[in-house]
Amino acid sequence: MLKQKLKQALRPLVAASGSPRPPLPPSLWQLEHQPGRGLCLDGLSLHELLSRWGSPLHVVHAGALAQKAAAFQEGAGDACETFYSYKTNPVPGVLRFLHARGIGAEVISPYELWLAFRLGVPADRIIYNGPAKSVESLREALTKGVRLVNANHREEMAKIAAVANEVGVRAPLGIRVAPPQGWAGQFGIPIAGGEALRAFEEALAEPAFEVKALHAHFGFPIRSEAQLADLTGAVLGFCDELHGRFRFEPTYLDFGGSLAIPTVADMSASERRLNRTFLRPLSPPDHTAAVAPAAYVRRLMEATAQHFRSRGRNAPRLLLEPGRALTGSTQMLLASVVETKRAADGTTFAILDAGINLAETVRYQYHQLFPVNRYGEPPAQTYRLVGPICSPGDILYDACPLPALQPGDSLAVMDAGAYFVPFSTSFSFPQPAIVMVEDGRARLLRRAETFEDLVLLDE
Repeated sequence: MLKQKLKQALRPLVAASGSPRPPLPPSLWQLEHQPGRGLCLDGLSLHELLSRWGSPLHVVHAGALAQKAAAFQEGAGDACETFYSYKTNPVPGVLRFLHARGIGAEVISPYELWLAFRLGVPADRIIYNGPAKSVESLREALTKGVRLVNANHREEMAKIAAVANEVGVRAPLGIRVAPPQGWAGQFGIPIAGGEALRAFEEALAEPAFEVKALHAHFGFPIRSEAQLADLTGAVLGFCDELHGRFRFEPTYLDFGGSLAIPTVADMSASERRLNRTFLRPLSPPDHTAAVAPAAYVRRLMEATAQHFRSRGRNAPRLLLEPGRALTGSTQMLLASVVETKRAADGTTFAILDAGINLAETVRYQYHQLFPVNRYGEPPAQTYRLVGPICSPGDILYDACPLPALQPGDSLAVMDAGAYFVPFSTSFSFPQPAIVMVEDGRARLLRRAETFEDLVLLDE
């Protein structure tokens, strides 16, 4: 009891400490506030979209998606090509939209490979990655002639060679390496220690391979110029090692993805603790300091061209596999308040119809939240926003200052276009519909699940 009283007494002091940045404005997502209608997108009221399509609801903004696709292709010409990471947001309507604008497909599973072909993506516009490629899918990829099959680890190369020999083609092989600053573990072959060099040596000696690419992901979100320079320097330095050792020059440098969403950032443990215990507001990331897609592409092209020019060698073509940076900020998750509840310790809960079943990443990442129909009203209460799942872990926002909420009010979780849909579950509740807003109209991309859908495969 004493501990609880002390915590409550300290809350105003801790909450007022520090200098958190102000909340991000809706205009960053091309939202506007219309009196009496709340927040609107392309002239459509978000609150009214819920009335039409049901709550919760994913909303994709076609205009923003087209702008992102153009940003990755701006000034790239034939020197740099973009392939979208299917795993990030595998919604066929979104994928079709990107492919129609010249974006290729980067797939990591037999299902995603099947989906790319199902959507009519030409084989030469597909890159096949991932640590668990099936023999059947490799057979299909090699027979149809995908652009690249990137080996994730040395042990996988024997399987790729066997399938290539079976179908009678030379596999267009890339090898994923792990730069010292990035992910390792189950992903890629470490550059440090010489293992990546040995993998290339084995691949270059294998008649079943046409070794074409060096593939690398940073893994962690790239927000700064310094992080980008670290990745670029490690990959270009390894190119020099390959040339010096084997006189090998890759046709392609595949820089993977990892570019951050400017308005999203991982929260530190201390930030989460202060937010939950003392109701200290979370501070949004400095979105102006993040590397933008067009600048990202330009920096990679300039660094690669300069590096190879200074050594008197021809530069390879660049391949990019963005996921979150392409679609993350082009989608939002709308949810409704089901009820509010006042606890004995003074905590006020707002129970939503969306929780960790649909937005698990909000637990550890900053995602801007907007009151949709009450935008512009002053904050009246600090709420703990929880979902509908009967689990104490179903908490999306520990302490969020908002206007006085009533059942039926709507909220918007921004930047929901990266990993929200693929990580969603049908835990006790059907998954929501997905609509696309384009030129002032909304159209359905995916209908909401029904109760019947949840038992459709059961005998």
